[in-house]
Amino acid sequence: MQNVSAAGLGIGPAHPPRIMGVLNVSEESPYDPSVYDDPEDAAEYVESELLAEGANIVDVGLESANKRFEVLTAEEELDRLDAAVETVERVSGDAVFSIETRYAEVADEALSRGFDMVNDICGFADPEMASVCERHDAAVVKMASPPDVHRPGAIERPDDIFDALASEPLTDKTILDPAFGGWSEEKTLADDRETFRRLAELRELGRPVLVSVNRKNFLGDVVGRDTDERLPASLAATALAVERGADVIRTHDVAETVDAATIGHVFGRDSE
Repeated sequence: MQNVSAAGLGIGPAHPPRIMGVLNVSEESPYDPSVYDDPEDAAEYVESELLAEGANIVDVGLESANKRFEVLTAEEELDRLDAAVETVERVSGDAVFSIETRYAEVADEALSRGFDMVNDICGFADPEMASVCERHDAAVVKMASPPDVHRPGAIERPDDIFDALASEPLTDKTILDPAFGGWSEEKTLADDRETFRRLAELRELGRPVLVSVNRKNFLGDVVGRDTDERLPASLAATALAVERGADVIRTHDVAETVDAATIGHVFGRDSE
């Protein structure tokens, strides 16, 4: 099983689970507490909340991936990058900064201007993404997706998700994300349940695994609760995911998720 270094932060089975907090500089993003368009305010949020609560990685989104919104072009994402870069420059705390993008051009610019890693929600649909990350020696999250920058996560069946994640190209610092939740209208609760049940199988691909389940609809379908009432379900899923091999947990609820991930790690089946 391969471990990965993201700007010196070890990720993989030789390390405790890492927590990825979320910052959005996209005004259309639906989760208001994480949305900041002013770099000074954004940096304060990163330091006083995300890092103070235990995040190791800060994932910065330039646009909402919600299917209700039009996909931004690379040029439009680049127009928003200045605010993200200024935020990174203002943060004094120790954190790895990840840029969430589907475009190699944006990733290249972000990595050149202070970002440490990439979160590619379209799974290398841009054919230059892997080579850009390799050139910068940057860790990169590959989310299970079809080869189409306009359809992030639009793969439903677990076997197809696994095949997409295993497909080339893969860099030496690739982290795999099975894309839980409603990225596709065709995906069912049964699909997410089976993928979750089979999480440990992803480790057979020899790469660290990232899981993002925070307050997602499929958990709400199980417990019958709205988004603002789903934190307990998210924490239960987090502990199970870590026990089954997740190395990174992406979340808006950092402090609580740190505790849940710690329980999954300490009491997991591979723990001594």
